[in-house]
Parts: sequence; structure tokens; C-alpha cells
Amino acid sequence: MKNINSIFVYGTLQPGMQNDKILKDFKGNWKKGYVLGKLLNLEIGDDYGHPVLELDNKGSKIYGMLLESKDIEKNINKIDDFEGKDYLRVVSNIFFEDGSKTLAYVYVRKK
Repeated sequence: MKNINSIFVYGTLQPGMQNDKILKDFKGNWKKGYVLGKLLNLEIGDDYGHPVLELDNKGSKIYGMLLESKDIEKNINKIDDFEGKDYLRVVSNIFFEDGSKTLAYVYVRKK
């Protein structure tokens, strides 16, 4: 399988959000995009909850940010550890307003 050098984030890992420090030092380019699906709130313990995505080609546009970086593949385990056991990393199409698309990692609801 081809190396994936992109990750799509739609919650707290986006630039300027509370957990942006996880990806902050990655060298690369950020671009606004979206996936199709449903965005839910995952409550973990006493926590207020976290956004969690369910992919669905017939769903709504869920906007977020795509990071293209060669640092992703070599640091993917660090990102997996941060996301934890409630999220599953998958490869999905990420769409852009100009009609183009690319493949990227995205974390979704673990069923």
C-alpha cells in the first residue's frame, strides 16, 4: 500500500484548537477540505465530549483541515496514541471546493 502523507482533522487537532500542539511541529501544508458523513459528540468519562465522525457518502459535508506532511507516516503511532481506543484510523477521500480530492488518514468512531 502507498504511504499516506496526509491527515484530515475536524476537531481539536486543527490549527488554533486546544490540541493543535500534536501536529504543530509537522512540516507541511494545511488546506481546507471536507468529508461526507455525520459528526457526533463522543462523551468519554466525565469529559465534556469530543467530536467523532461517522463516514457516509450520503451524509453532510463535514469541514476540517488537511495536513500534507512527510512527518505523518513516521509519527502515526504518536497520533494513534493521542486519539486513543475510541477512535479508528482509516483512509478516506477528502474533497475540496474546487472539485478535486485526495486520500488521507482520518479518525472515525470505533464501533
